Amino acid sequence: MESYIEKLRKSGKNVCVYGMGNGAEKIIRHLSANGVEICGVFASDGFVRGQSFLGSKVLTESQAQELYGDFACVSAFALHGADCGIFRRMAQRREFYAPNLPPYGDGCIDKEYMETESAKISEVRALFADESSRRVFDGVLEYDVTADISRICTDDSVPDGWYGRAGAYVDVGAYDGDTVLEYAANGVCESIYAFEPDPKNFSRLCANVSALENVRCVNAACGDFEGKAFFAKGKGRGGGISDRGTETDVVKLDSFVKEKVGALKCDAEGADLAVLCGAVNTLYSQRPALKCAVYHRAYDIIDLPLWISRQMPGCRLYLRNTEYIPAFDVFVYAVK
Repeated sequence: MESYIEKLRKSGKNVCVYGMGNGAEKIIRHLSANGVEICGVFASDGFVRGQSFLGSKVLTESQAQELYGDFACVSAFALHGADCGIFRRMAQRREFYAPNLPPYGDGCIDKEYMETESAKISEVRALFADESSRRVFDGVLEYDVTADISRICTDDSVPDGWYGRAGAYVDVGAYDGDTVLEYAANGVCESIYAFEPDPKNFSRLCANVSALENVRCVNAACGDFEGKAFFAKGKGRGGGISDRGTETDVVKLDSFVKEKVGALKCDAEGADLAVLCGAVNTLYSQRPALKCAVYHRAYDIIDLPLWISRQMPGCRLYLRNTEYIPAFDVFVYAVK
């Protein structure tokens, strides 16, 4: 399996980055560190207003074509749902790559990682309970190496056992309440705990779930300790615990939630393992249904299913992925 870095080095084409912002900065640094230098930056016609990015004038695609000929395109932003068609159409008219660099932290799953960690990867693959999970897993890893969006396999079905567990529903990273409302409409909710550290999102969360009964909205982050931390709103996707920002409370689920937990959703913007560690007694003793993001950090798709399988022995694991490019909406489910 040839990596997109290898293909870009061999192609002989000029390389342009599609998009701006912190995602583009990260991708340009990654390309440069691997011996691929870009010649320009372009954006969709409606976003080009004479601006510059990292010292380069932002071009339209047609302007980049005039300057650089049949250039190779590396995208630097995310799209989901029907909007992914923009990338697919781009891939039909030129050499196109959409690197799956993690939203948080460094590193990536590349060809070298796949070779050196092949035994670990096989161990994780064997954990999944259905063929669809294995297809999603294989597709994401192939996409990580190739940046070829055709490798991504989508399955947004909900595994049996996620809904219907008696006890509290705990939503970590509740955002504006969308996942709280979804679970309340489909699951058994004796009570609901919704955690959201971002003040603006928290206000929307409280307003959106106000009609539900037995909901406790908590303006705090969850982690593996209790105390205070700084929460920084991200320039792009989400925010997270940082060394600066707005001071927020941090709680451990094991000590904060006194009721039996029937289901736990964790989408904690790079702090997902810390959240799980702070809930390890609950996970081990109560075996709630679990849904956890595995895309925030480079190796989450490997490390988190392994961790969960060891803390929740006997649970069935599933991997699901909604339509998102890059693969920024991949979740592992664990159900008893």
